[in-house]
Amino acid sequence: MDIFLVVIIVFEALIILGLIAYMIINNMAIDKICENTRELSTKNVEVEDVELRGDSLASKVSDVIVKENVKDLAHNINVVKSNLVAFLESTKGNVITLTDAIDALANASSANETASKQTSKSSQTVAEKANLQLKLVEDNLEMLEENASELRVINTTMHAIENELDDTSVSCRRGIETLEQYEKDMRAVEKNLNQSTQILAKFNDDIKAVNSIGDMVVRLSEQLKLLALNASIEAARAGESGKGFVVVSQQMSLLSEQTKTNMGKINDILEKVVESSSTVGESINDCSSAFESSTAVFKSVSDSFRDISAKANAINGEMNGISAKYDKMTANSNVSKDKAGEIFSASKTITDSTSVVVAVSEETSVESSKISQNVKSLETMLLGVRRLIRQFNNGVLPSINNRNTTVVIAVFSKLDNFFWYQIRRGVLYAMKELKDNNVEVKYYPYKDDYEEKQFPADIRKCIDERVDAIIYPGFLKLADNEIKTAIDKGIKVFTYNCDASSDIKRISSYEPDQKEAGVLAAKAVGKALRGAGNVAVIVGDMTQEVNLLRYDAFKDYLDKHFKAIHIVDTVEVTYEPEKTYRKYIEIMEKHPEIDIIFSTTAMQLQLAKAIEETGNTGKIRAVIFDHNLEVFDYIKRGVIAAAIDHVPFSQGHDPIIYMYNNIVDGIELPKEGIKCKASVVDEDNISEYLT
Repeated sequence: MDIFLVVIIVFEALIILGLIAYMIINNMAIDKICENTRELSTKNVEVEDVELRGDSLASKVSDVIVKENVKDLAHNINVVKSNLVAFLESTKGNVITLTDAIDALANASSANETASKQTSKSSQTVAEKANLQLKLVEDNLEMLEENASELRVINTTMHAIENELDDTSVSCRRGIETLEQYEKDMRAVEKNLNQSTQILAKFNDDIKAVNSIGDMVVRLSEQLKLLALNASIEAARAGESGKGFVVVSQQMSLLSEQTKTNMGKINDILEKVVESSSTVGESINDCSSAFESSTAVFKSVSDSFRDISAKANAINGEMNGISAKYDKMTANSNVSKDKAGEIFSASKTITDSTSVVVAVSEETSVESSKISQNVKSLETMLLGVRRLIRQFNNGVLPSINNRNTTVVIAVFSKLDNFFWYQIRRGVLYAMKELKDNNVEVKYYPYKDDYEEKQFPADIRKCIDERVDAIIYPGFLKLADNEIKTAIDKGIKVFTYNCDASSDIKRISSYEPDQKEAGVLAAKAVGKALRGAGNVAVIVGDMTQEVNLLRYDAFKDYLDKHFKAIHIVDTVEVTYEPEKTYRKYIEIMEKHPEIDIIFSTTAMQLQLAKAIEETGNTGKIRAVIFDHNLEVFDYIKRGVIAAAIDHVPFSQGHDPIIYMYNNIVDGIELPKEGIKCKASVVDEDNISEYLT
């Protein structure tokens, strides 16, 4: 990088010397050109551009051809200076980018080296664990195979149990059916016994009736016998006439005796019959009781069979569920076995690969160490670049003095667009410059309105931490009370980009010179039109000082120095993008003769878009304020002739250096403030901003 800078500087020095030689050869002693070339040769780039107006050189150069050559020479010197300034500013920004990249690379390299060593160590541990894992997986495979064998035995046993349960269930069903049939037969026998008991009871009753009749017959026989005796007595009394009756009486007595005897026999038989019937009845009752007991027993047996059958069915159902689970276990076991085989294979691969990882980690560690050495070389190179840049008079430089105690400077900034990112680069460059000066720069960027609400709290934090100085954009009003408190406590306050309200007693400010900006815009228009042409002016709200200062300075400079450039129209616009866009189109339609549109507003992209969309690219160009990557692209395409900017890099960088120099050296800063530099980006130096 430093060799590249030296080559550029030598190349530009040769150009300058060639231009000087050209002037000497042509016997031209143009003081301003000579002065600028001398300053550039001493590395002072803080010089004004050489005027390109022909009439300014008329008094010194009379020949027309020589006059044009002088204008070309002055233009070339201006371009060389502009390119050198742009190159230095770009290099400062690139230094920050490279520094950030180098820091990131250093951190990554260090982390990578540490990680590589750790990886190597861990890989060795992994190798050991992988070998152990391999052994465990191998053992697991053997156990899984044993489990599979046991599961097969269990499966065979389960099927045998299922078959036995099926047979038991069938036997139970048959036993239940037999018991039910036997119970039915028993109930029929019991019914017959009950009927027999009833018949015997009736039979006994009949026998008793017969017995009663026998008793009556015996009584009748007794009466008949008595009657026969009485008849015999009466027949005896009757004599012969009664002899026949005596025979009858004797026969009746004999018949009565025989009847009595026979009835006695009958009674004996009947008693035996009754006795036998009683025995039969008792036997029948005993049988009935036995049948009743048997019925209860058989019912219990039947219930037991049913219970056994139900439980056998339930067990069979459970066995079916167990069988399904067994099938799933078997499937899972097979999957586990397959997976274990895969793990075994992977473990073996890991074991084989770990040694390779260890070797690569060791190589990576060595390479990381080399990268760290290269990073240190890059850091040394960037330090040389910063020292080389400091040889040029291109902005404020930090004091070489240090304070015994750390200088703490708090810097606040927005960070919501390209402009503020350029300011951030300036802040970071100042931090790098002051890195070895015992300085701590606390940077507080706000990416949106929500984060900006933290501004008052951050100021209070700075007060509590007793920082030496606070630098902030004056338009941030949220913390005015806190800023006043900081000033009362002896903290120095410095504003930039925009000054604070008058009741804020800041030490100084760093803000754009809007009059200079207007003059630079007029010079850019003169350069673009080569001294002649028509201009339309678009002015923002004229009640705002920034627009008024820019417009007045632009118009005054054109009136004094570019007589052949005419302002054909001036239009005031609001800060509404759509309305402003339509105004741009209206003024182009109204004045087809215009060559340049100069706008003081911040809506530069709407102007460029309007020029393109109306087909005026190459016919009408724009001169605007502020730039970003889109503006650079429009400049490259010829839509925008020039963009004037108040060097955001310097707005981020210079206030920190001014504040540091004030703190360590007591250098007074002007109460009225310091005007920051402005730059112009056009077709001559756009390449420096795009690299």
